[in-house]
Amino acid sequence: MNREIGSEFWQIDLGNEKKMALNKSHQYRLSGRTALDFIIKDIGAFKKFSSVYIPSYCCHTMIQPFLENGIDIEFYDVTFDGEKYAYKINFDTNCDVILIMQYFGYYNPIVEQAVHRLKSKGKIIIEDATHSWFSDNPYSDSSDYIFASFRKWTGLACGAIIIKQTGDFLIQGDRNYFNLNYIEMRERAYVLKRHYIEKGIGEKNTFLELFNKAENLLERDYKNYEIPQCYIDYIELLDTKKIREKRKENAKILVKELKRIKEIKTLDLCEKDVPLFVPVIISNGMRDKLRQYLVSKRVYCPVHWPLSNAHAIDNKYIYDNCLSLVCDQRYENVDMFHIVDLIKNFYRGVI
Repeated sequence: MNREIGSEFWQIDLGNEKKMALNKSHQYRLSGRTALDFIIKDIGAFKKFSSVYIPSYCCHTMIQPFLENGIDIEFYDVTFDGEKYAYKINFDTNCDVILIMQYFGYYNPIVEQAVHRLKSKGKIIIEDATHSWFSDNPYSDSSDYIFASFRKWTGLACGAIIIKQTGDFLIQGDRNYFNLNYIEMRERAYVLKRHYIEKGIGEKNTFLELFNKAENLLERDYKNYEIPQCYIDYIELLDTKKIREKRKENAKILVKELKRIKEIKTLDLCEKDVPLFVPVIISNGMRDKLRQYLVSKRVYCPVHWPLSNAHAIDNKYIYDNCLSLVCDQRYENVDMFHIVDLIKNFYRGVI
């Protein structure tokens, strides 16, 4: 068995009965950006718009579908004020469409307030609920469209949901149109990683190259795809209890222990939060060095997000200093204490 923490999943966390039932118009798509592209086209079917107002702190995959649909991007600042993420929104923006999100599964009431205020001004709200999907407050009931990608939560090769809060979708995707090359590539990578992790069989680079090849394919070819019925079934059968409880338990350990390290800033957890990761701000420009140290100890914590050429922003503080600590359901309490011990050792100079 090869023991490591983080990086890609290798199995799906399934329960014994369907847990998700929606009474609103919804569809499943290949990925988050596939879902966002579909939403843009659905809005365009009833309202022409030329610009969108989106958070400065976001993945390039949230920017890409707008640009490829000829939509101009205007950013509003999202910053870290020492206790929470702060949204600096110009409520008088000329943009007709607004994209908004919670971060990492930590509920921020400012988002709900902003949605209501923007709606009162006639704006169309798209909410990315990927990070908050398993929390008690996953999205605002006032948002017009919600989408969420499930690949970040468990070992699904594909799958994102789109919800339209009022009325039916005005456009329809191509039925039974799947990106099987992408799906099968990720499925194969999961199998190889599972063999590597659980049985010590194979070479790590083999499945890493497959994951990378799949993501490169998705960059080029993501539009209009649905997902096979088996993946809809997987999503509806996810073991939400396990996902929620284990993540909350693990995150509580990390937050409690890391508050004792003065060089690290964390967010307070509420009981209703279900973290995707535990985001921490690393002081004094040490984020990359700490991350590399953890990698050397086989702990793989991502950075959200790599900056792209599309990020036309000035304030890059979060991008430069935030590290996302792994807290997911693959791991036990002992693994969280191991991460904490490694971070403490890093600051003690115990390399």
